[in-house]
Amino acid sequence: MDRMLARLERRWGRYAISGLTYYLVAAQGLVLVLELGKPGFSQLLVMDRERILAGELWRLFTYVLIPASVSPLWGLFAVYWLYIMGTNLEAQWGHFKYQVFWLLGMVFTTTFALLLGIPATGTYLVMALFLAFATLWPEYTILVFFILPIKVKWLALLDVLALAAEVGRLPGEAKLMPVLAVANYLVFFAPELVDMVRRYVRQARRSKEFTRFKVEASDTRPGVRQCKACGLSSAQDPRAEFRICICEKCGGKPTEFCMQHIGNH
Repeated sequence: MDRMLARLERRWGRYAISGLTYYLVAAQGLVLVLELGKPGFSQLLVMDRERILAGELWRLFTYVLIPASVSPLWGLFAVYWLYIMGTNLEAQWGHFKYQVFWLLGMVFTTTFALLLGIPATGTYLVMALFLAFATLWPEYTILVFFILPIKVKWLALLDVLALAAEVGRLPGEAKLMPVLAVANYLVFFAPELVDMVRRYVRQARRSKEFTRFKVEASDTRPGVRQCKACGLSSAQDPRAEFRICICEKCGGKPTEFCMQHIGNH
């Protein structure tokens, strides 16, 4: 994915908009103000197939300008959080890659919403943006309700659960809508997600083998430990100290060594 984006950027990067996040934040802030002044204004921006076919073509794009919430407090928080996520991702990826992320999300959302005739807003797009932010900076901490500190990786987990609940709630083909709306995240982070799963499986396997090794050692050789490199055992030298290693040289399996060989085997 990175190689393809690099090739595209060399050809089309000069057309990337600098500071896209600032325009999105300003537009969503304006929509929030107009919605508070005239409730129902945001409905003019929702992507609605019937209204689009009636000639309201702006709806193909304006749905991304609707804040995740239109209540005064949460609307401000949503716009502020878009600013935090967007500016950091844009600085990390560069203007072109950041805009491709948005464009992919809009293409998936727009295409599927038009095919099924389901009204759409930018909520899922912001969710995909948040998942990307949490993947790159999982330890970033925010104050929930401006009091409770919590790391974004746990909020991202809640987002995934909410997404799964949404898939279960929607009827028929509409179940695909939340998944396709965050497909840009899956496209961008597929390698990282695969590596994450592999690391988890590998660590779980090592932990299981380590536990089994300790149990077997306690059952078969109670109180006796032995260095695999030199054969020294605690029976030969009760004062000898031993450590367990699970490095790649040991094949990831828990192996005992004396202090002399634990760092050189």
